[in-house]
Amino acid sequence: MTENTYILAVDPGNEKTGIAIVSPSGEMIYRKIISSNTFNEDIERVLTEYYGIVHIVCGNGTNHKHLYPSLQQIGRNHKITTSLIDESHSTEEARKLYWQYNPPTGWRKIIPTSMQFPPEPVDDLTALVIGLRYTKQLAQNEAAIKEETMSSSELEEKRLHAMEQLYGKGDNHDE
Repeated sequence: MTENTYILAVDPGNEKTGIAIVSPSGEMIYRKIISSNTFNEDIERVLTEYYGIVHIVCGNGTNHKHLYPSLQQIGRNHKITTSLIDESHSTEEARKLYWQYNPPTGWRKIIPTSMQFPPEPVDDLTALVIGLRYTKQLAQNEAAIKEETMSSSELEEKRLHAMEQLYGKGDNHDE
């Protein structure tokens, strides 16, 4: 993925669905809560407005069995890959994010945010959490590939060293 590619993350719900667009590095580009009734139209609109979406990741929680097949079809239509991701405890993470983006004011400042519920839905932030989980998986996969590549280059280095030990280095035996 390049710096101009994006991931659309979806937190599917029965009545409302959170969506977020993130870069592969985890930067939030866009977030919104859409109606599950107009899901397909809204997703299509987002895909046309935000050129560069190369993957759609969907949480595997509430209503994903209904909405994910639609996402897969939309993905196929746009030549965009799709996947499911574990979204357990993502709403709790989204609530924490809410307070980071919207620090409490007034009397709410004296009550720990862990004891407060955000005064508005956080489905869009839950989608962001899903997107961040996916980008974290991408980074871990890339790191594993690099580690594997380094391991094979180290193996080649050891092989060359063993050959040098066995046959000598730079000795000219043609005389």
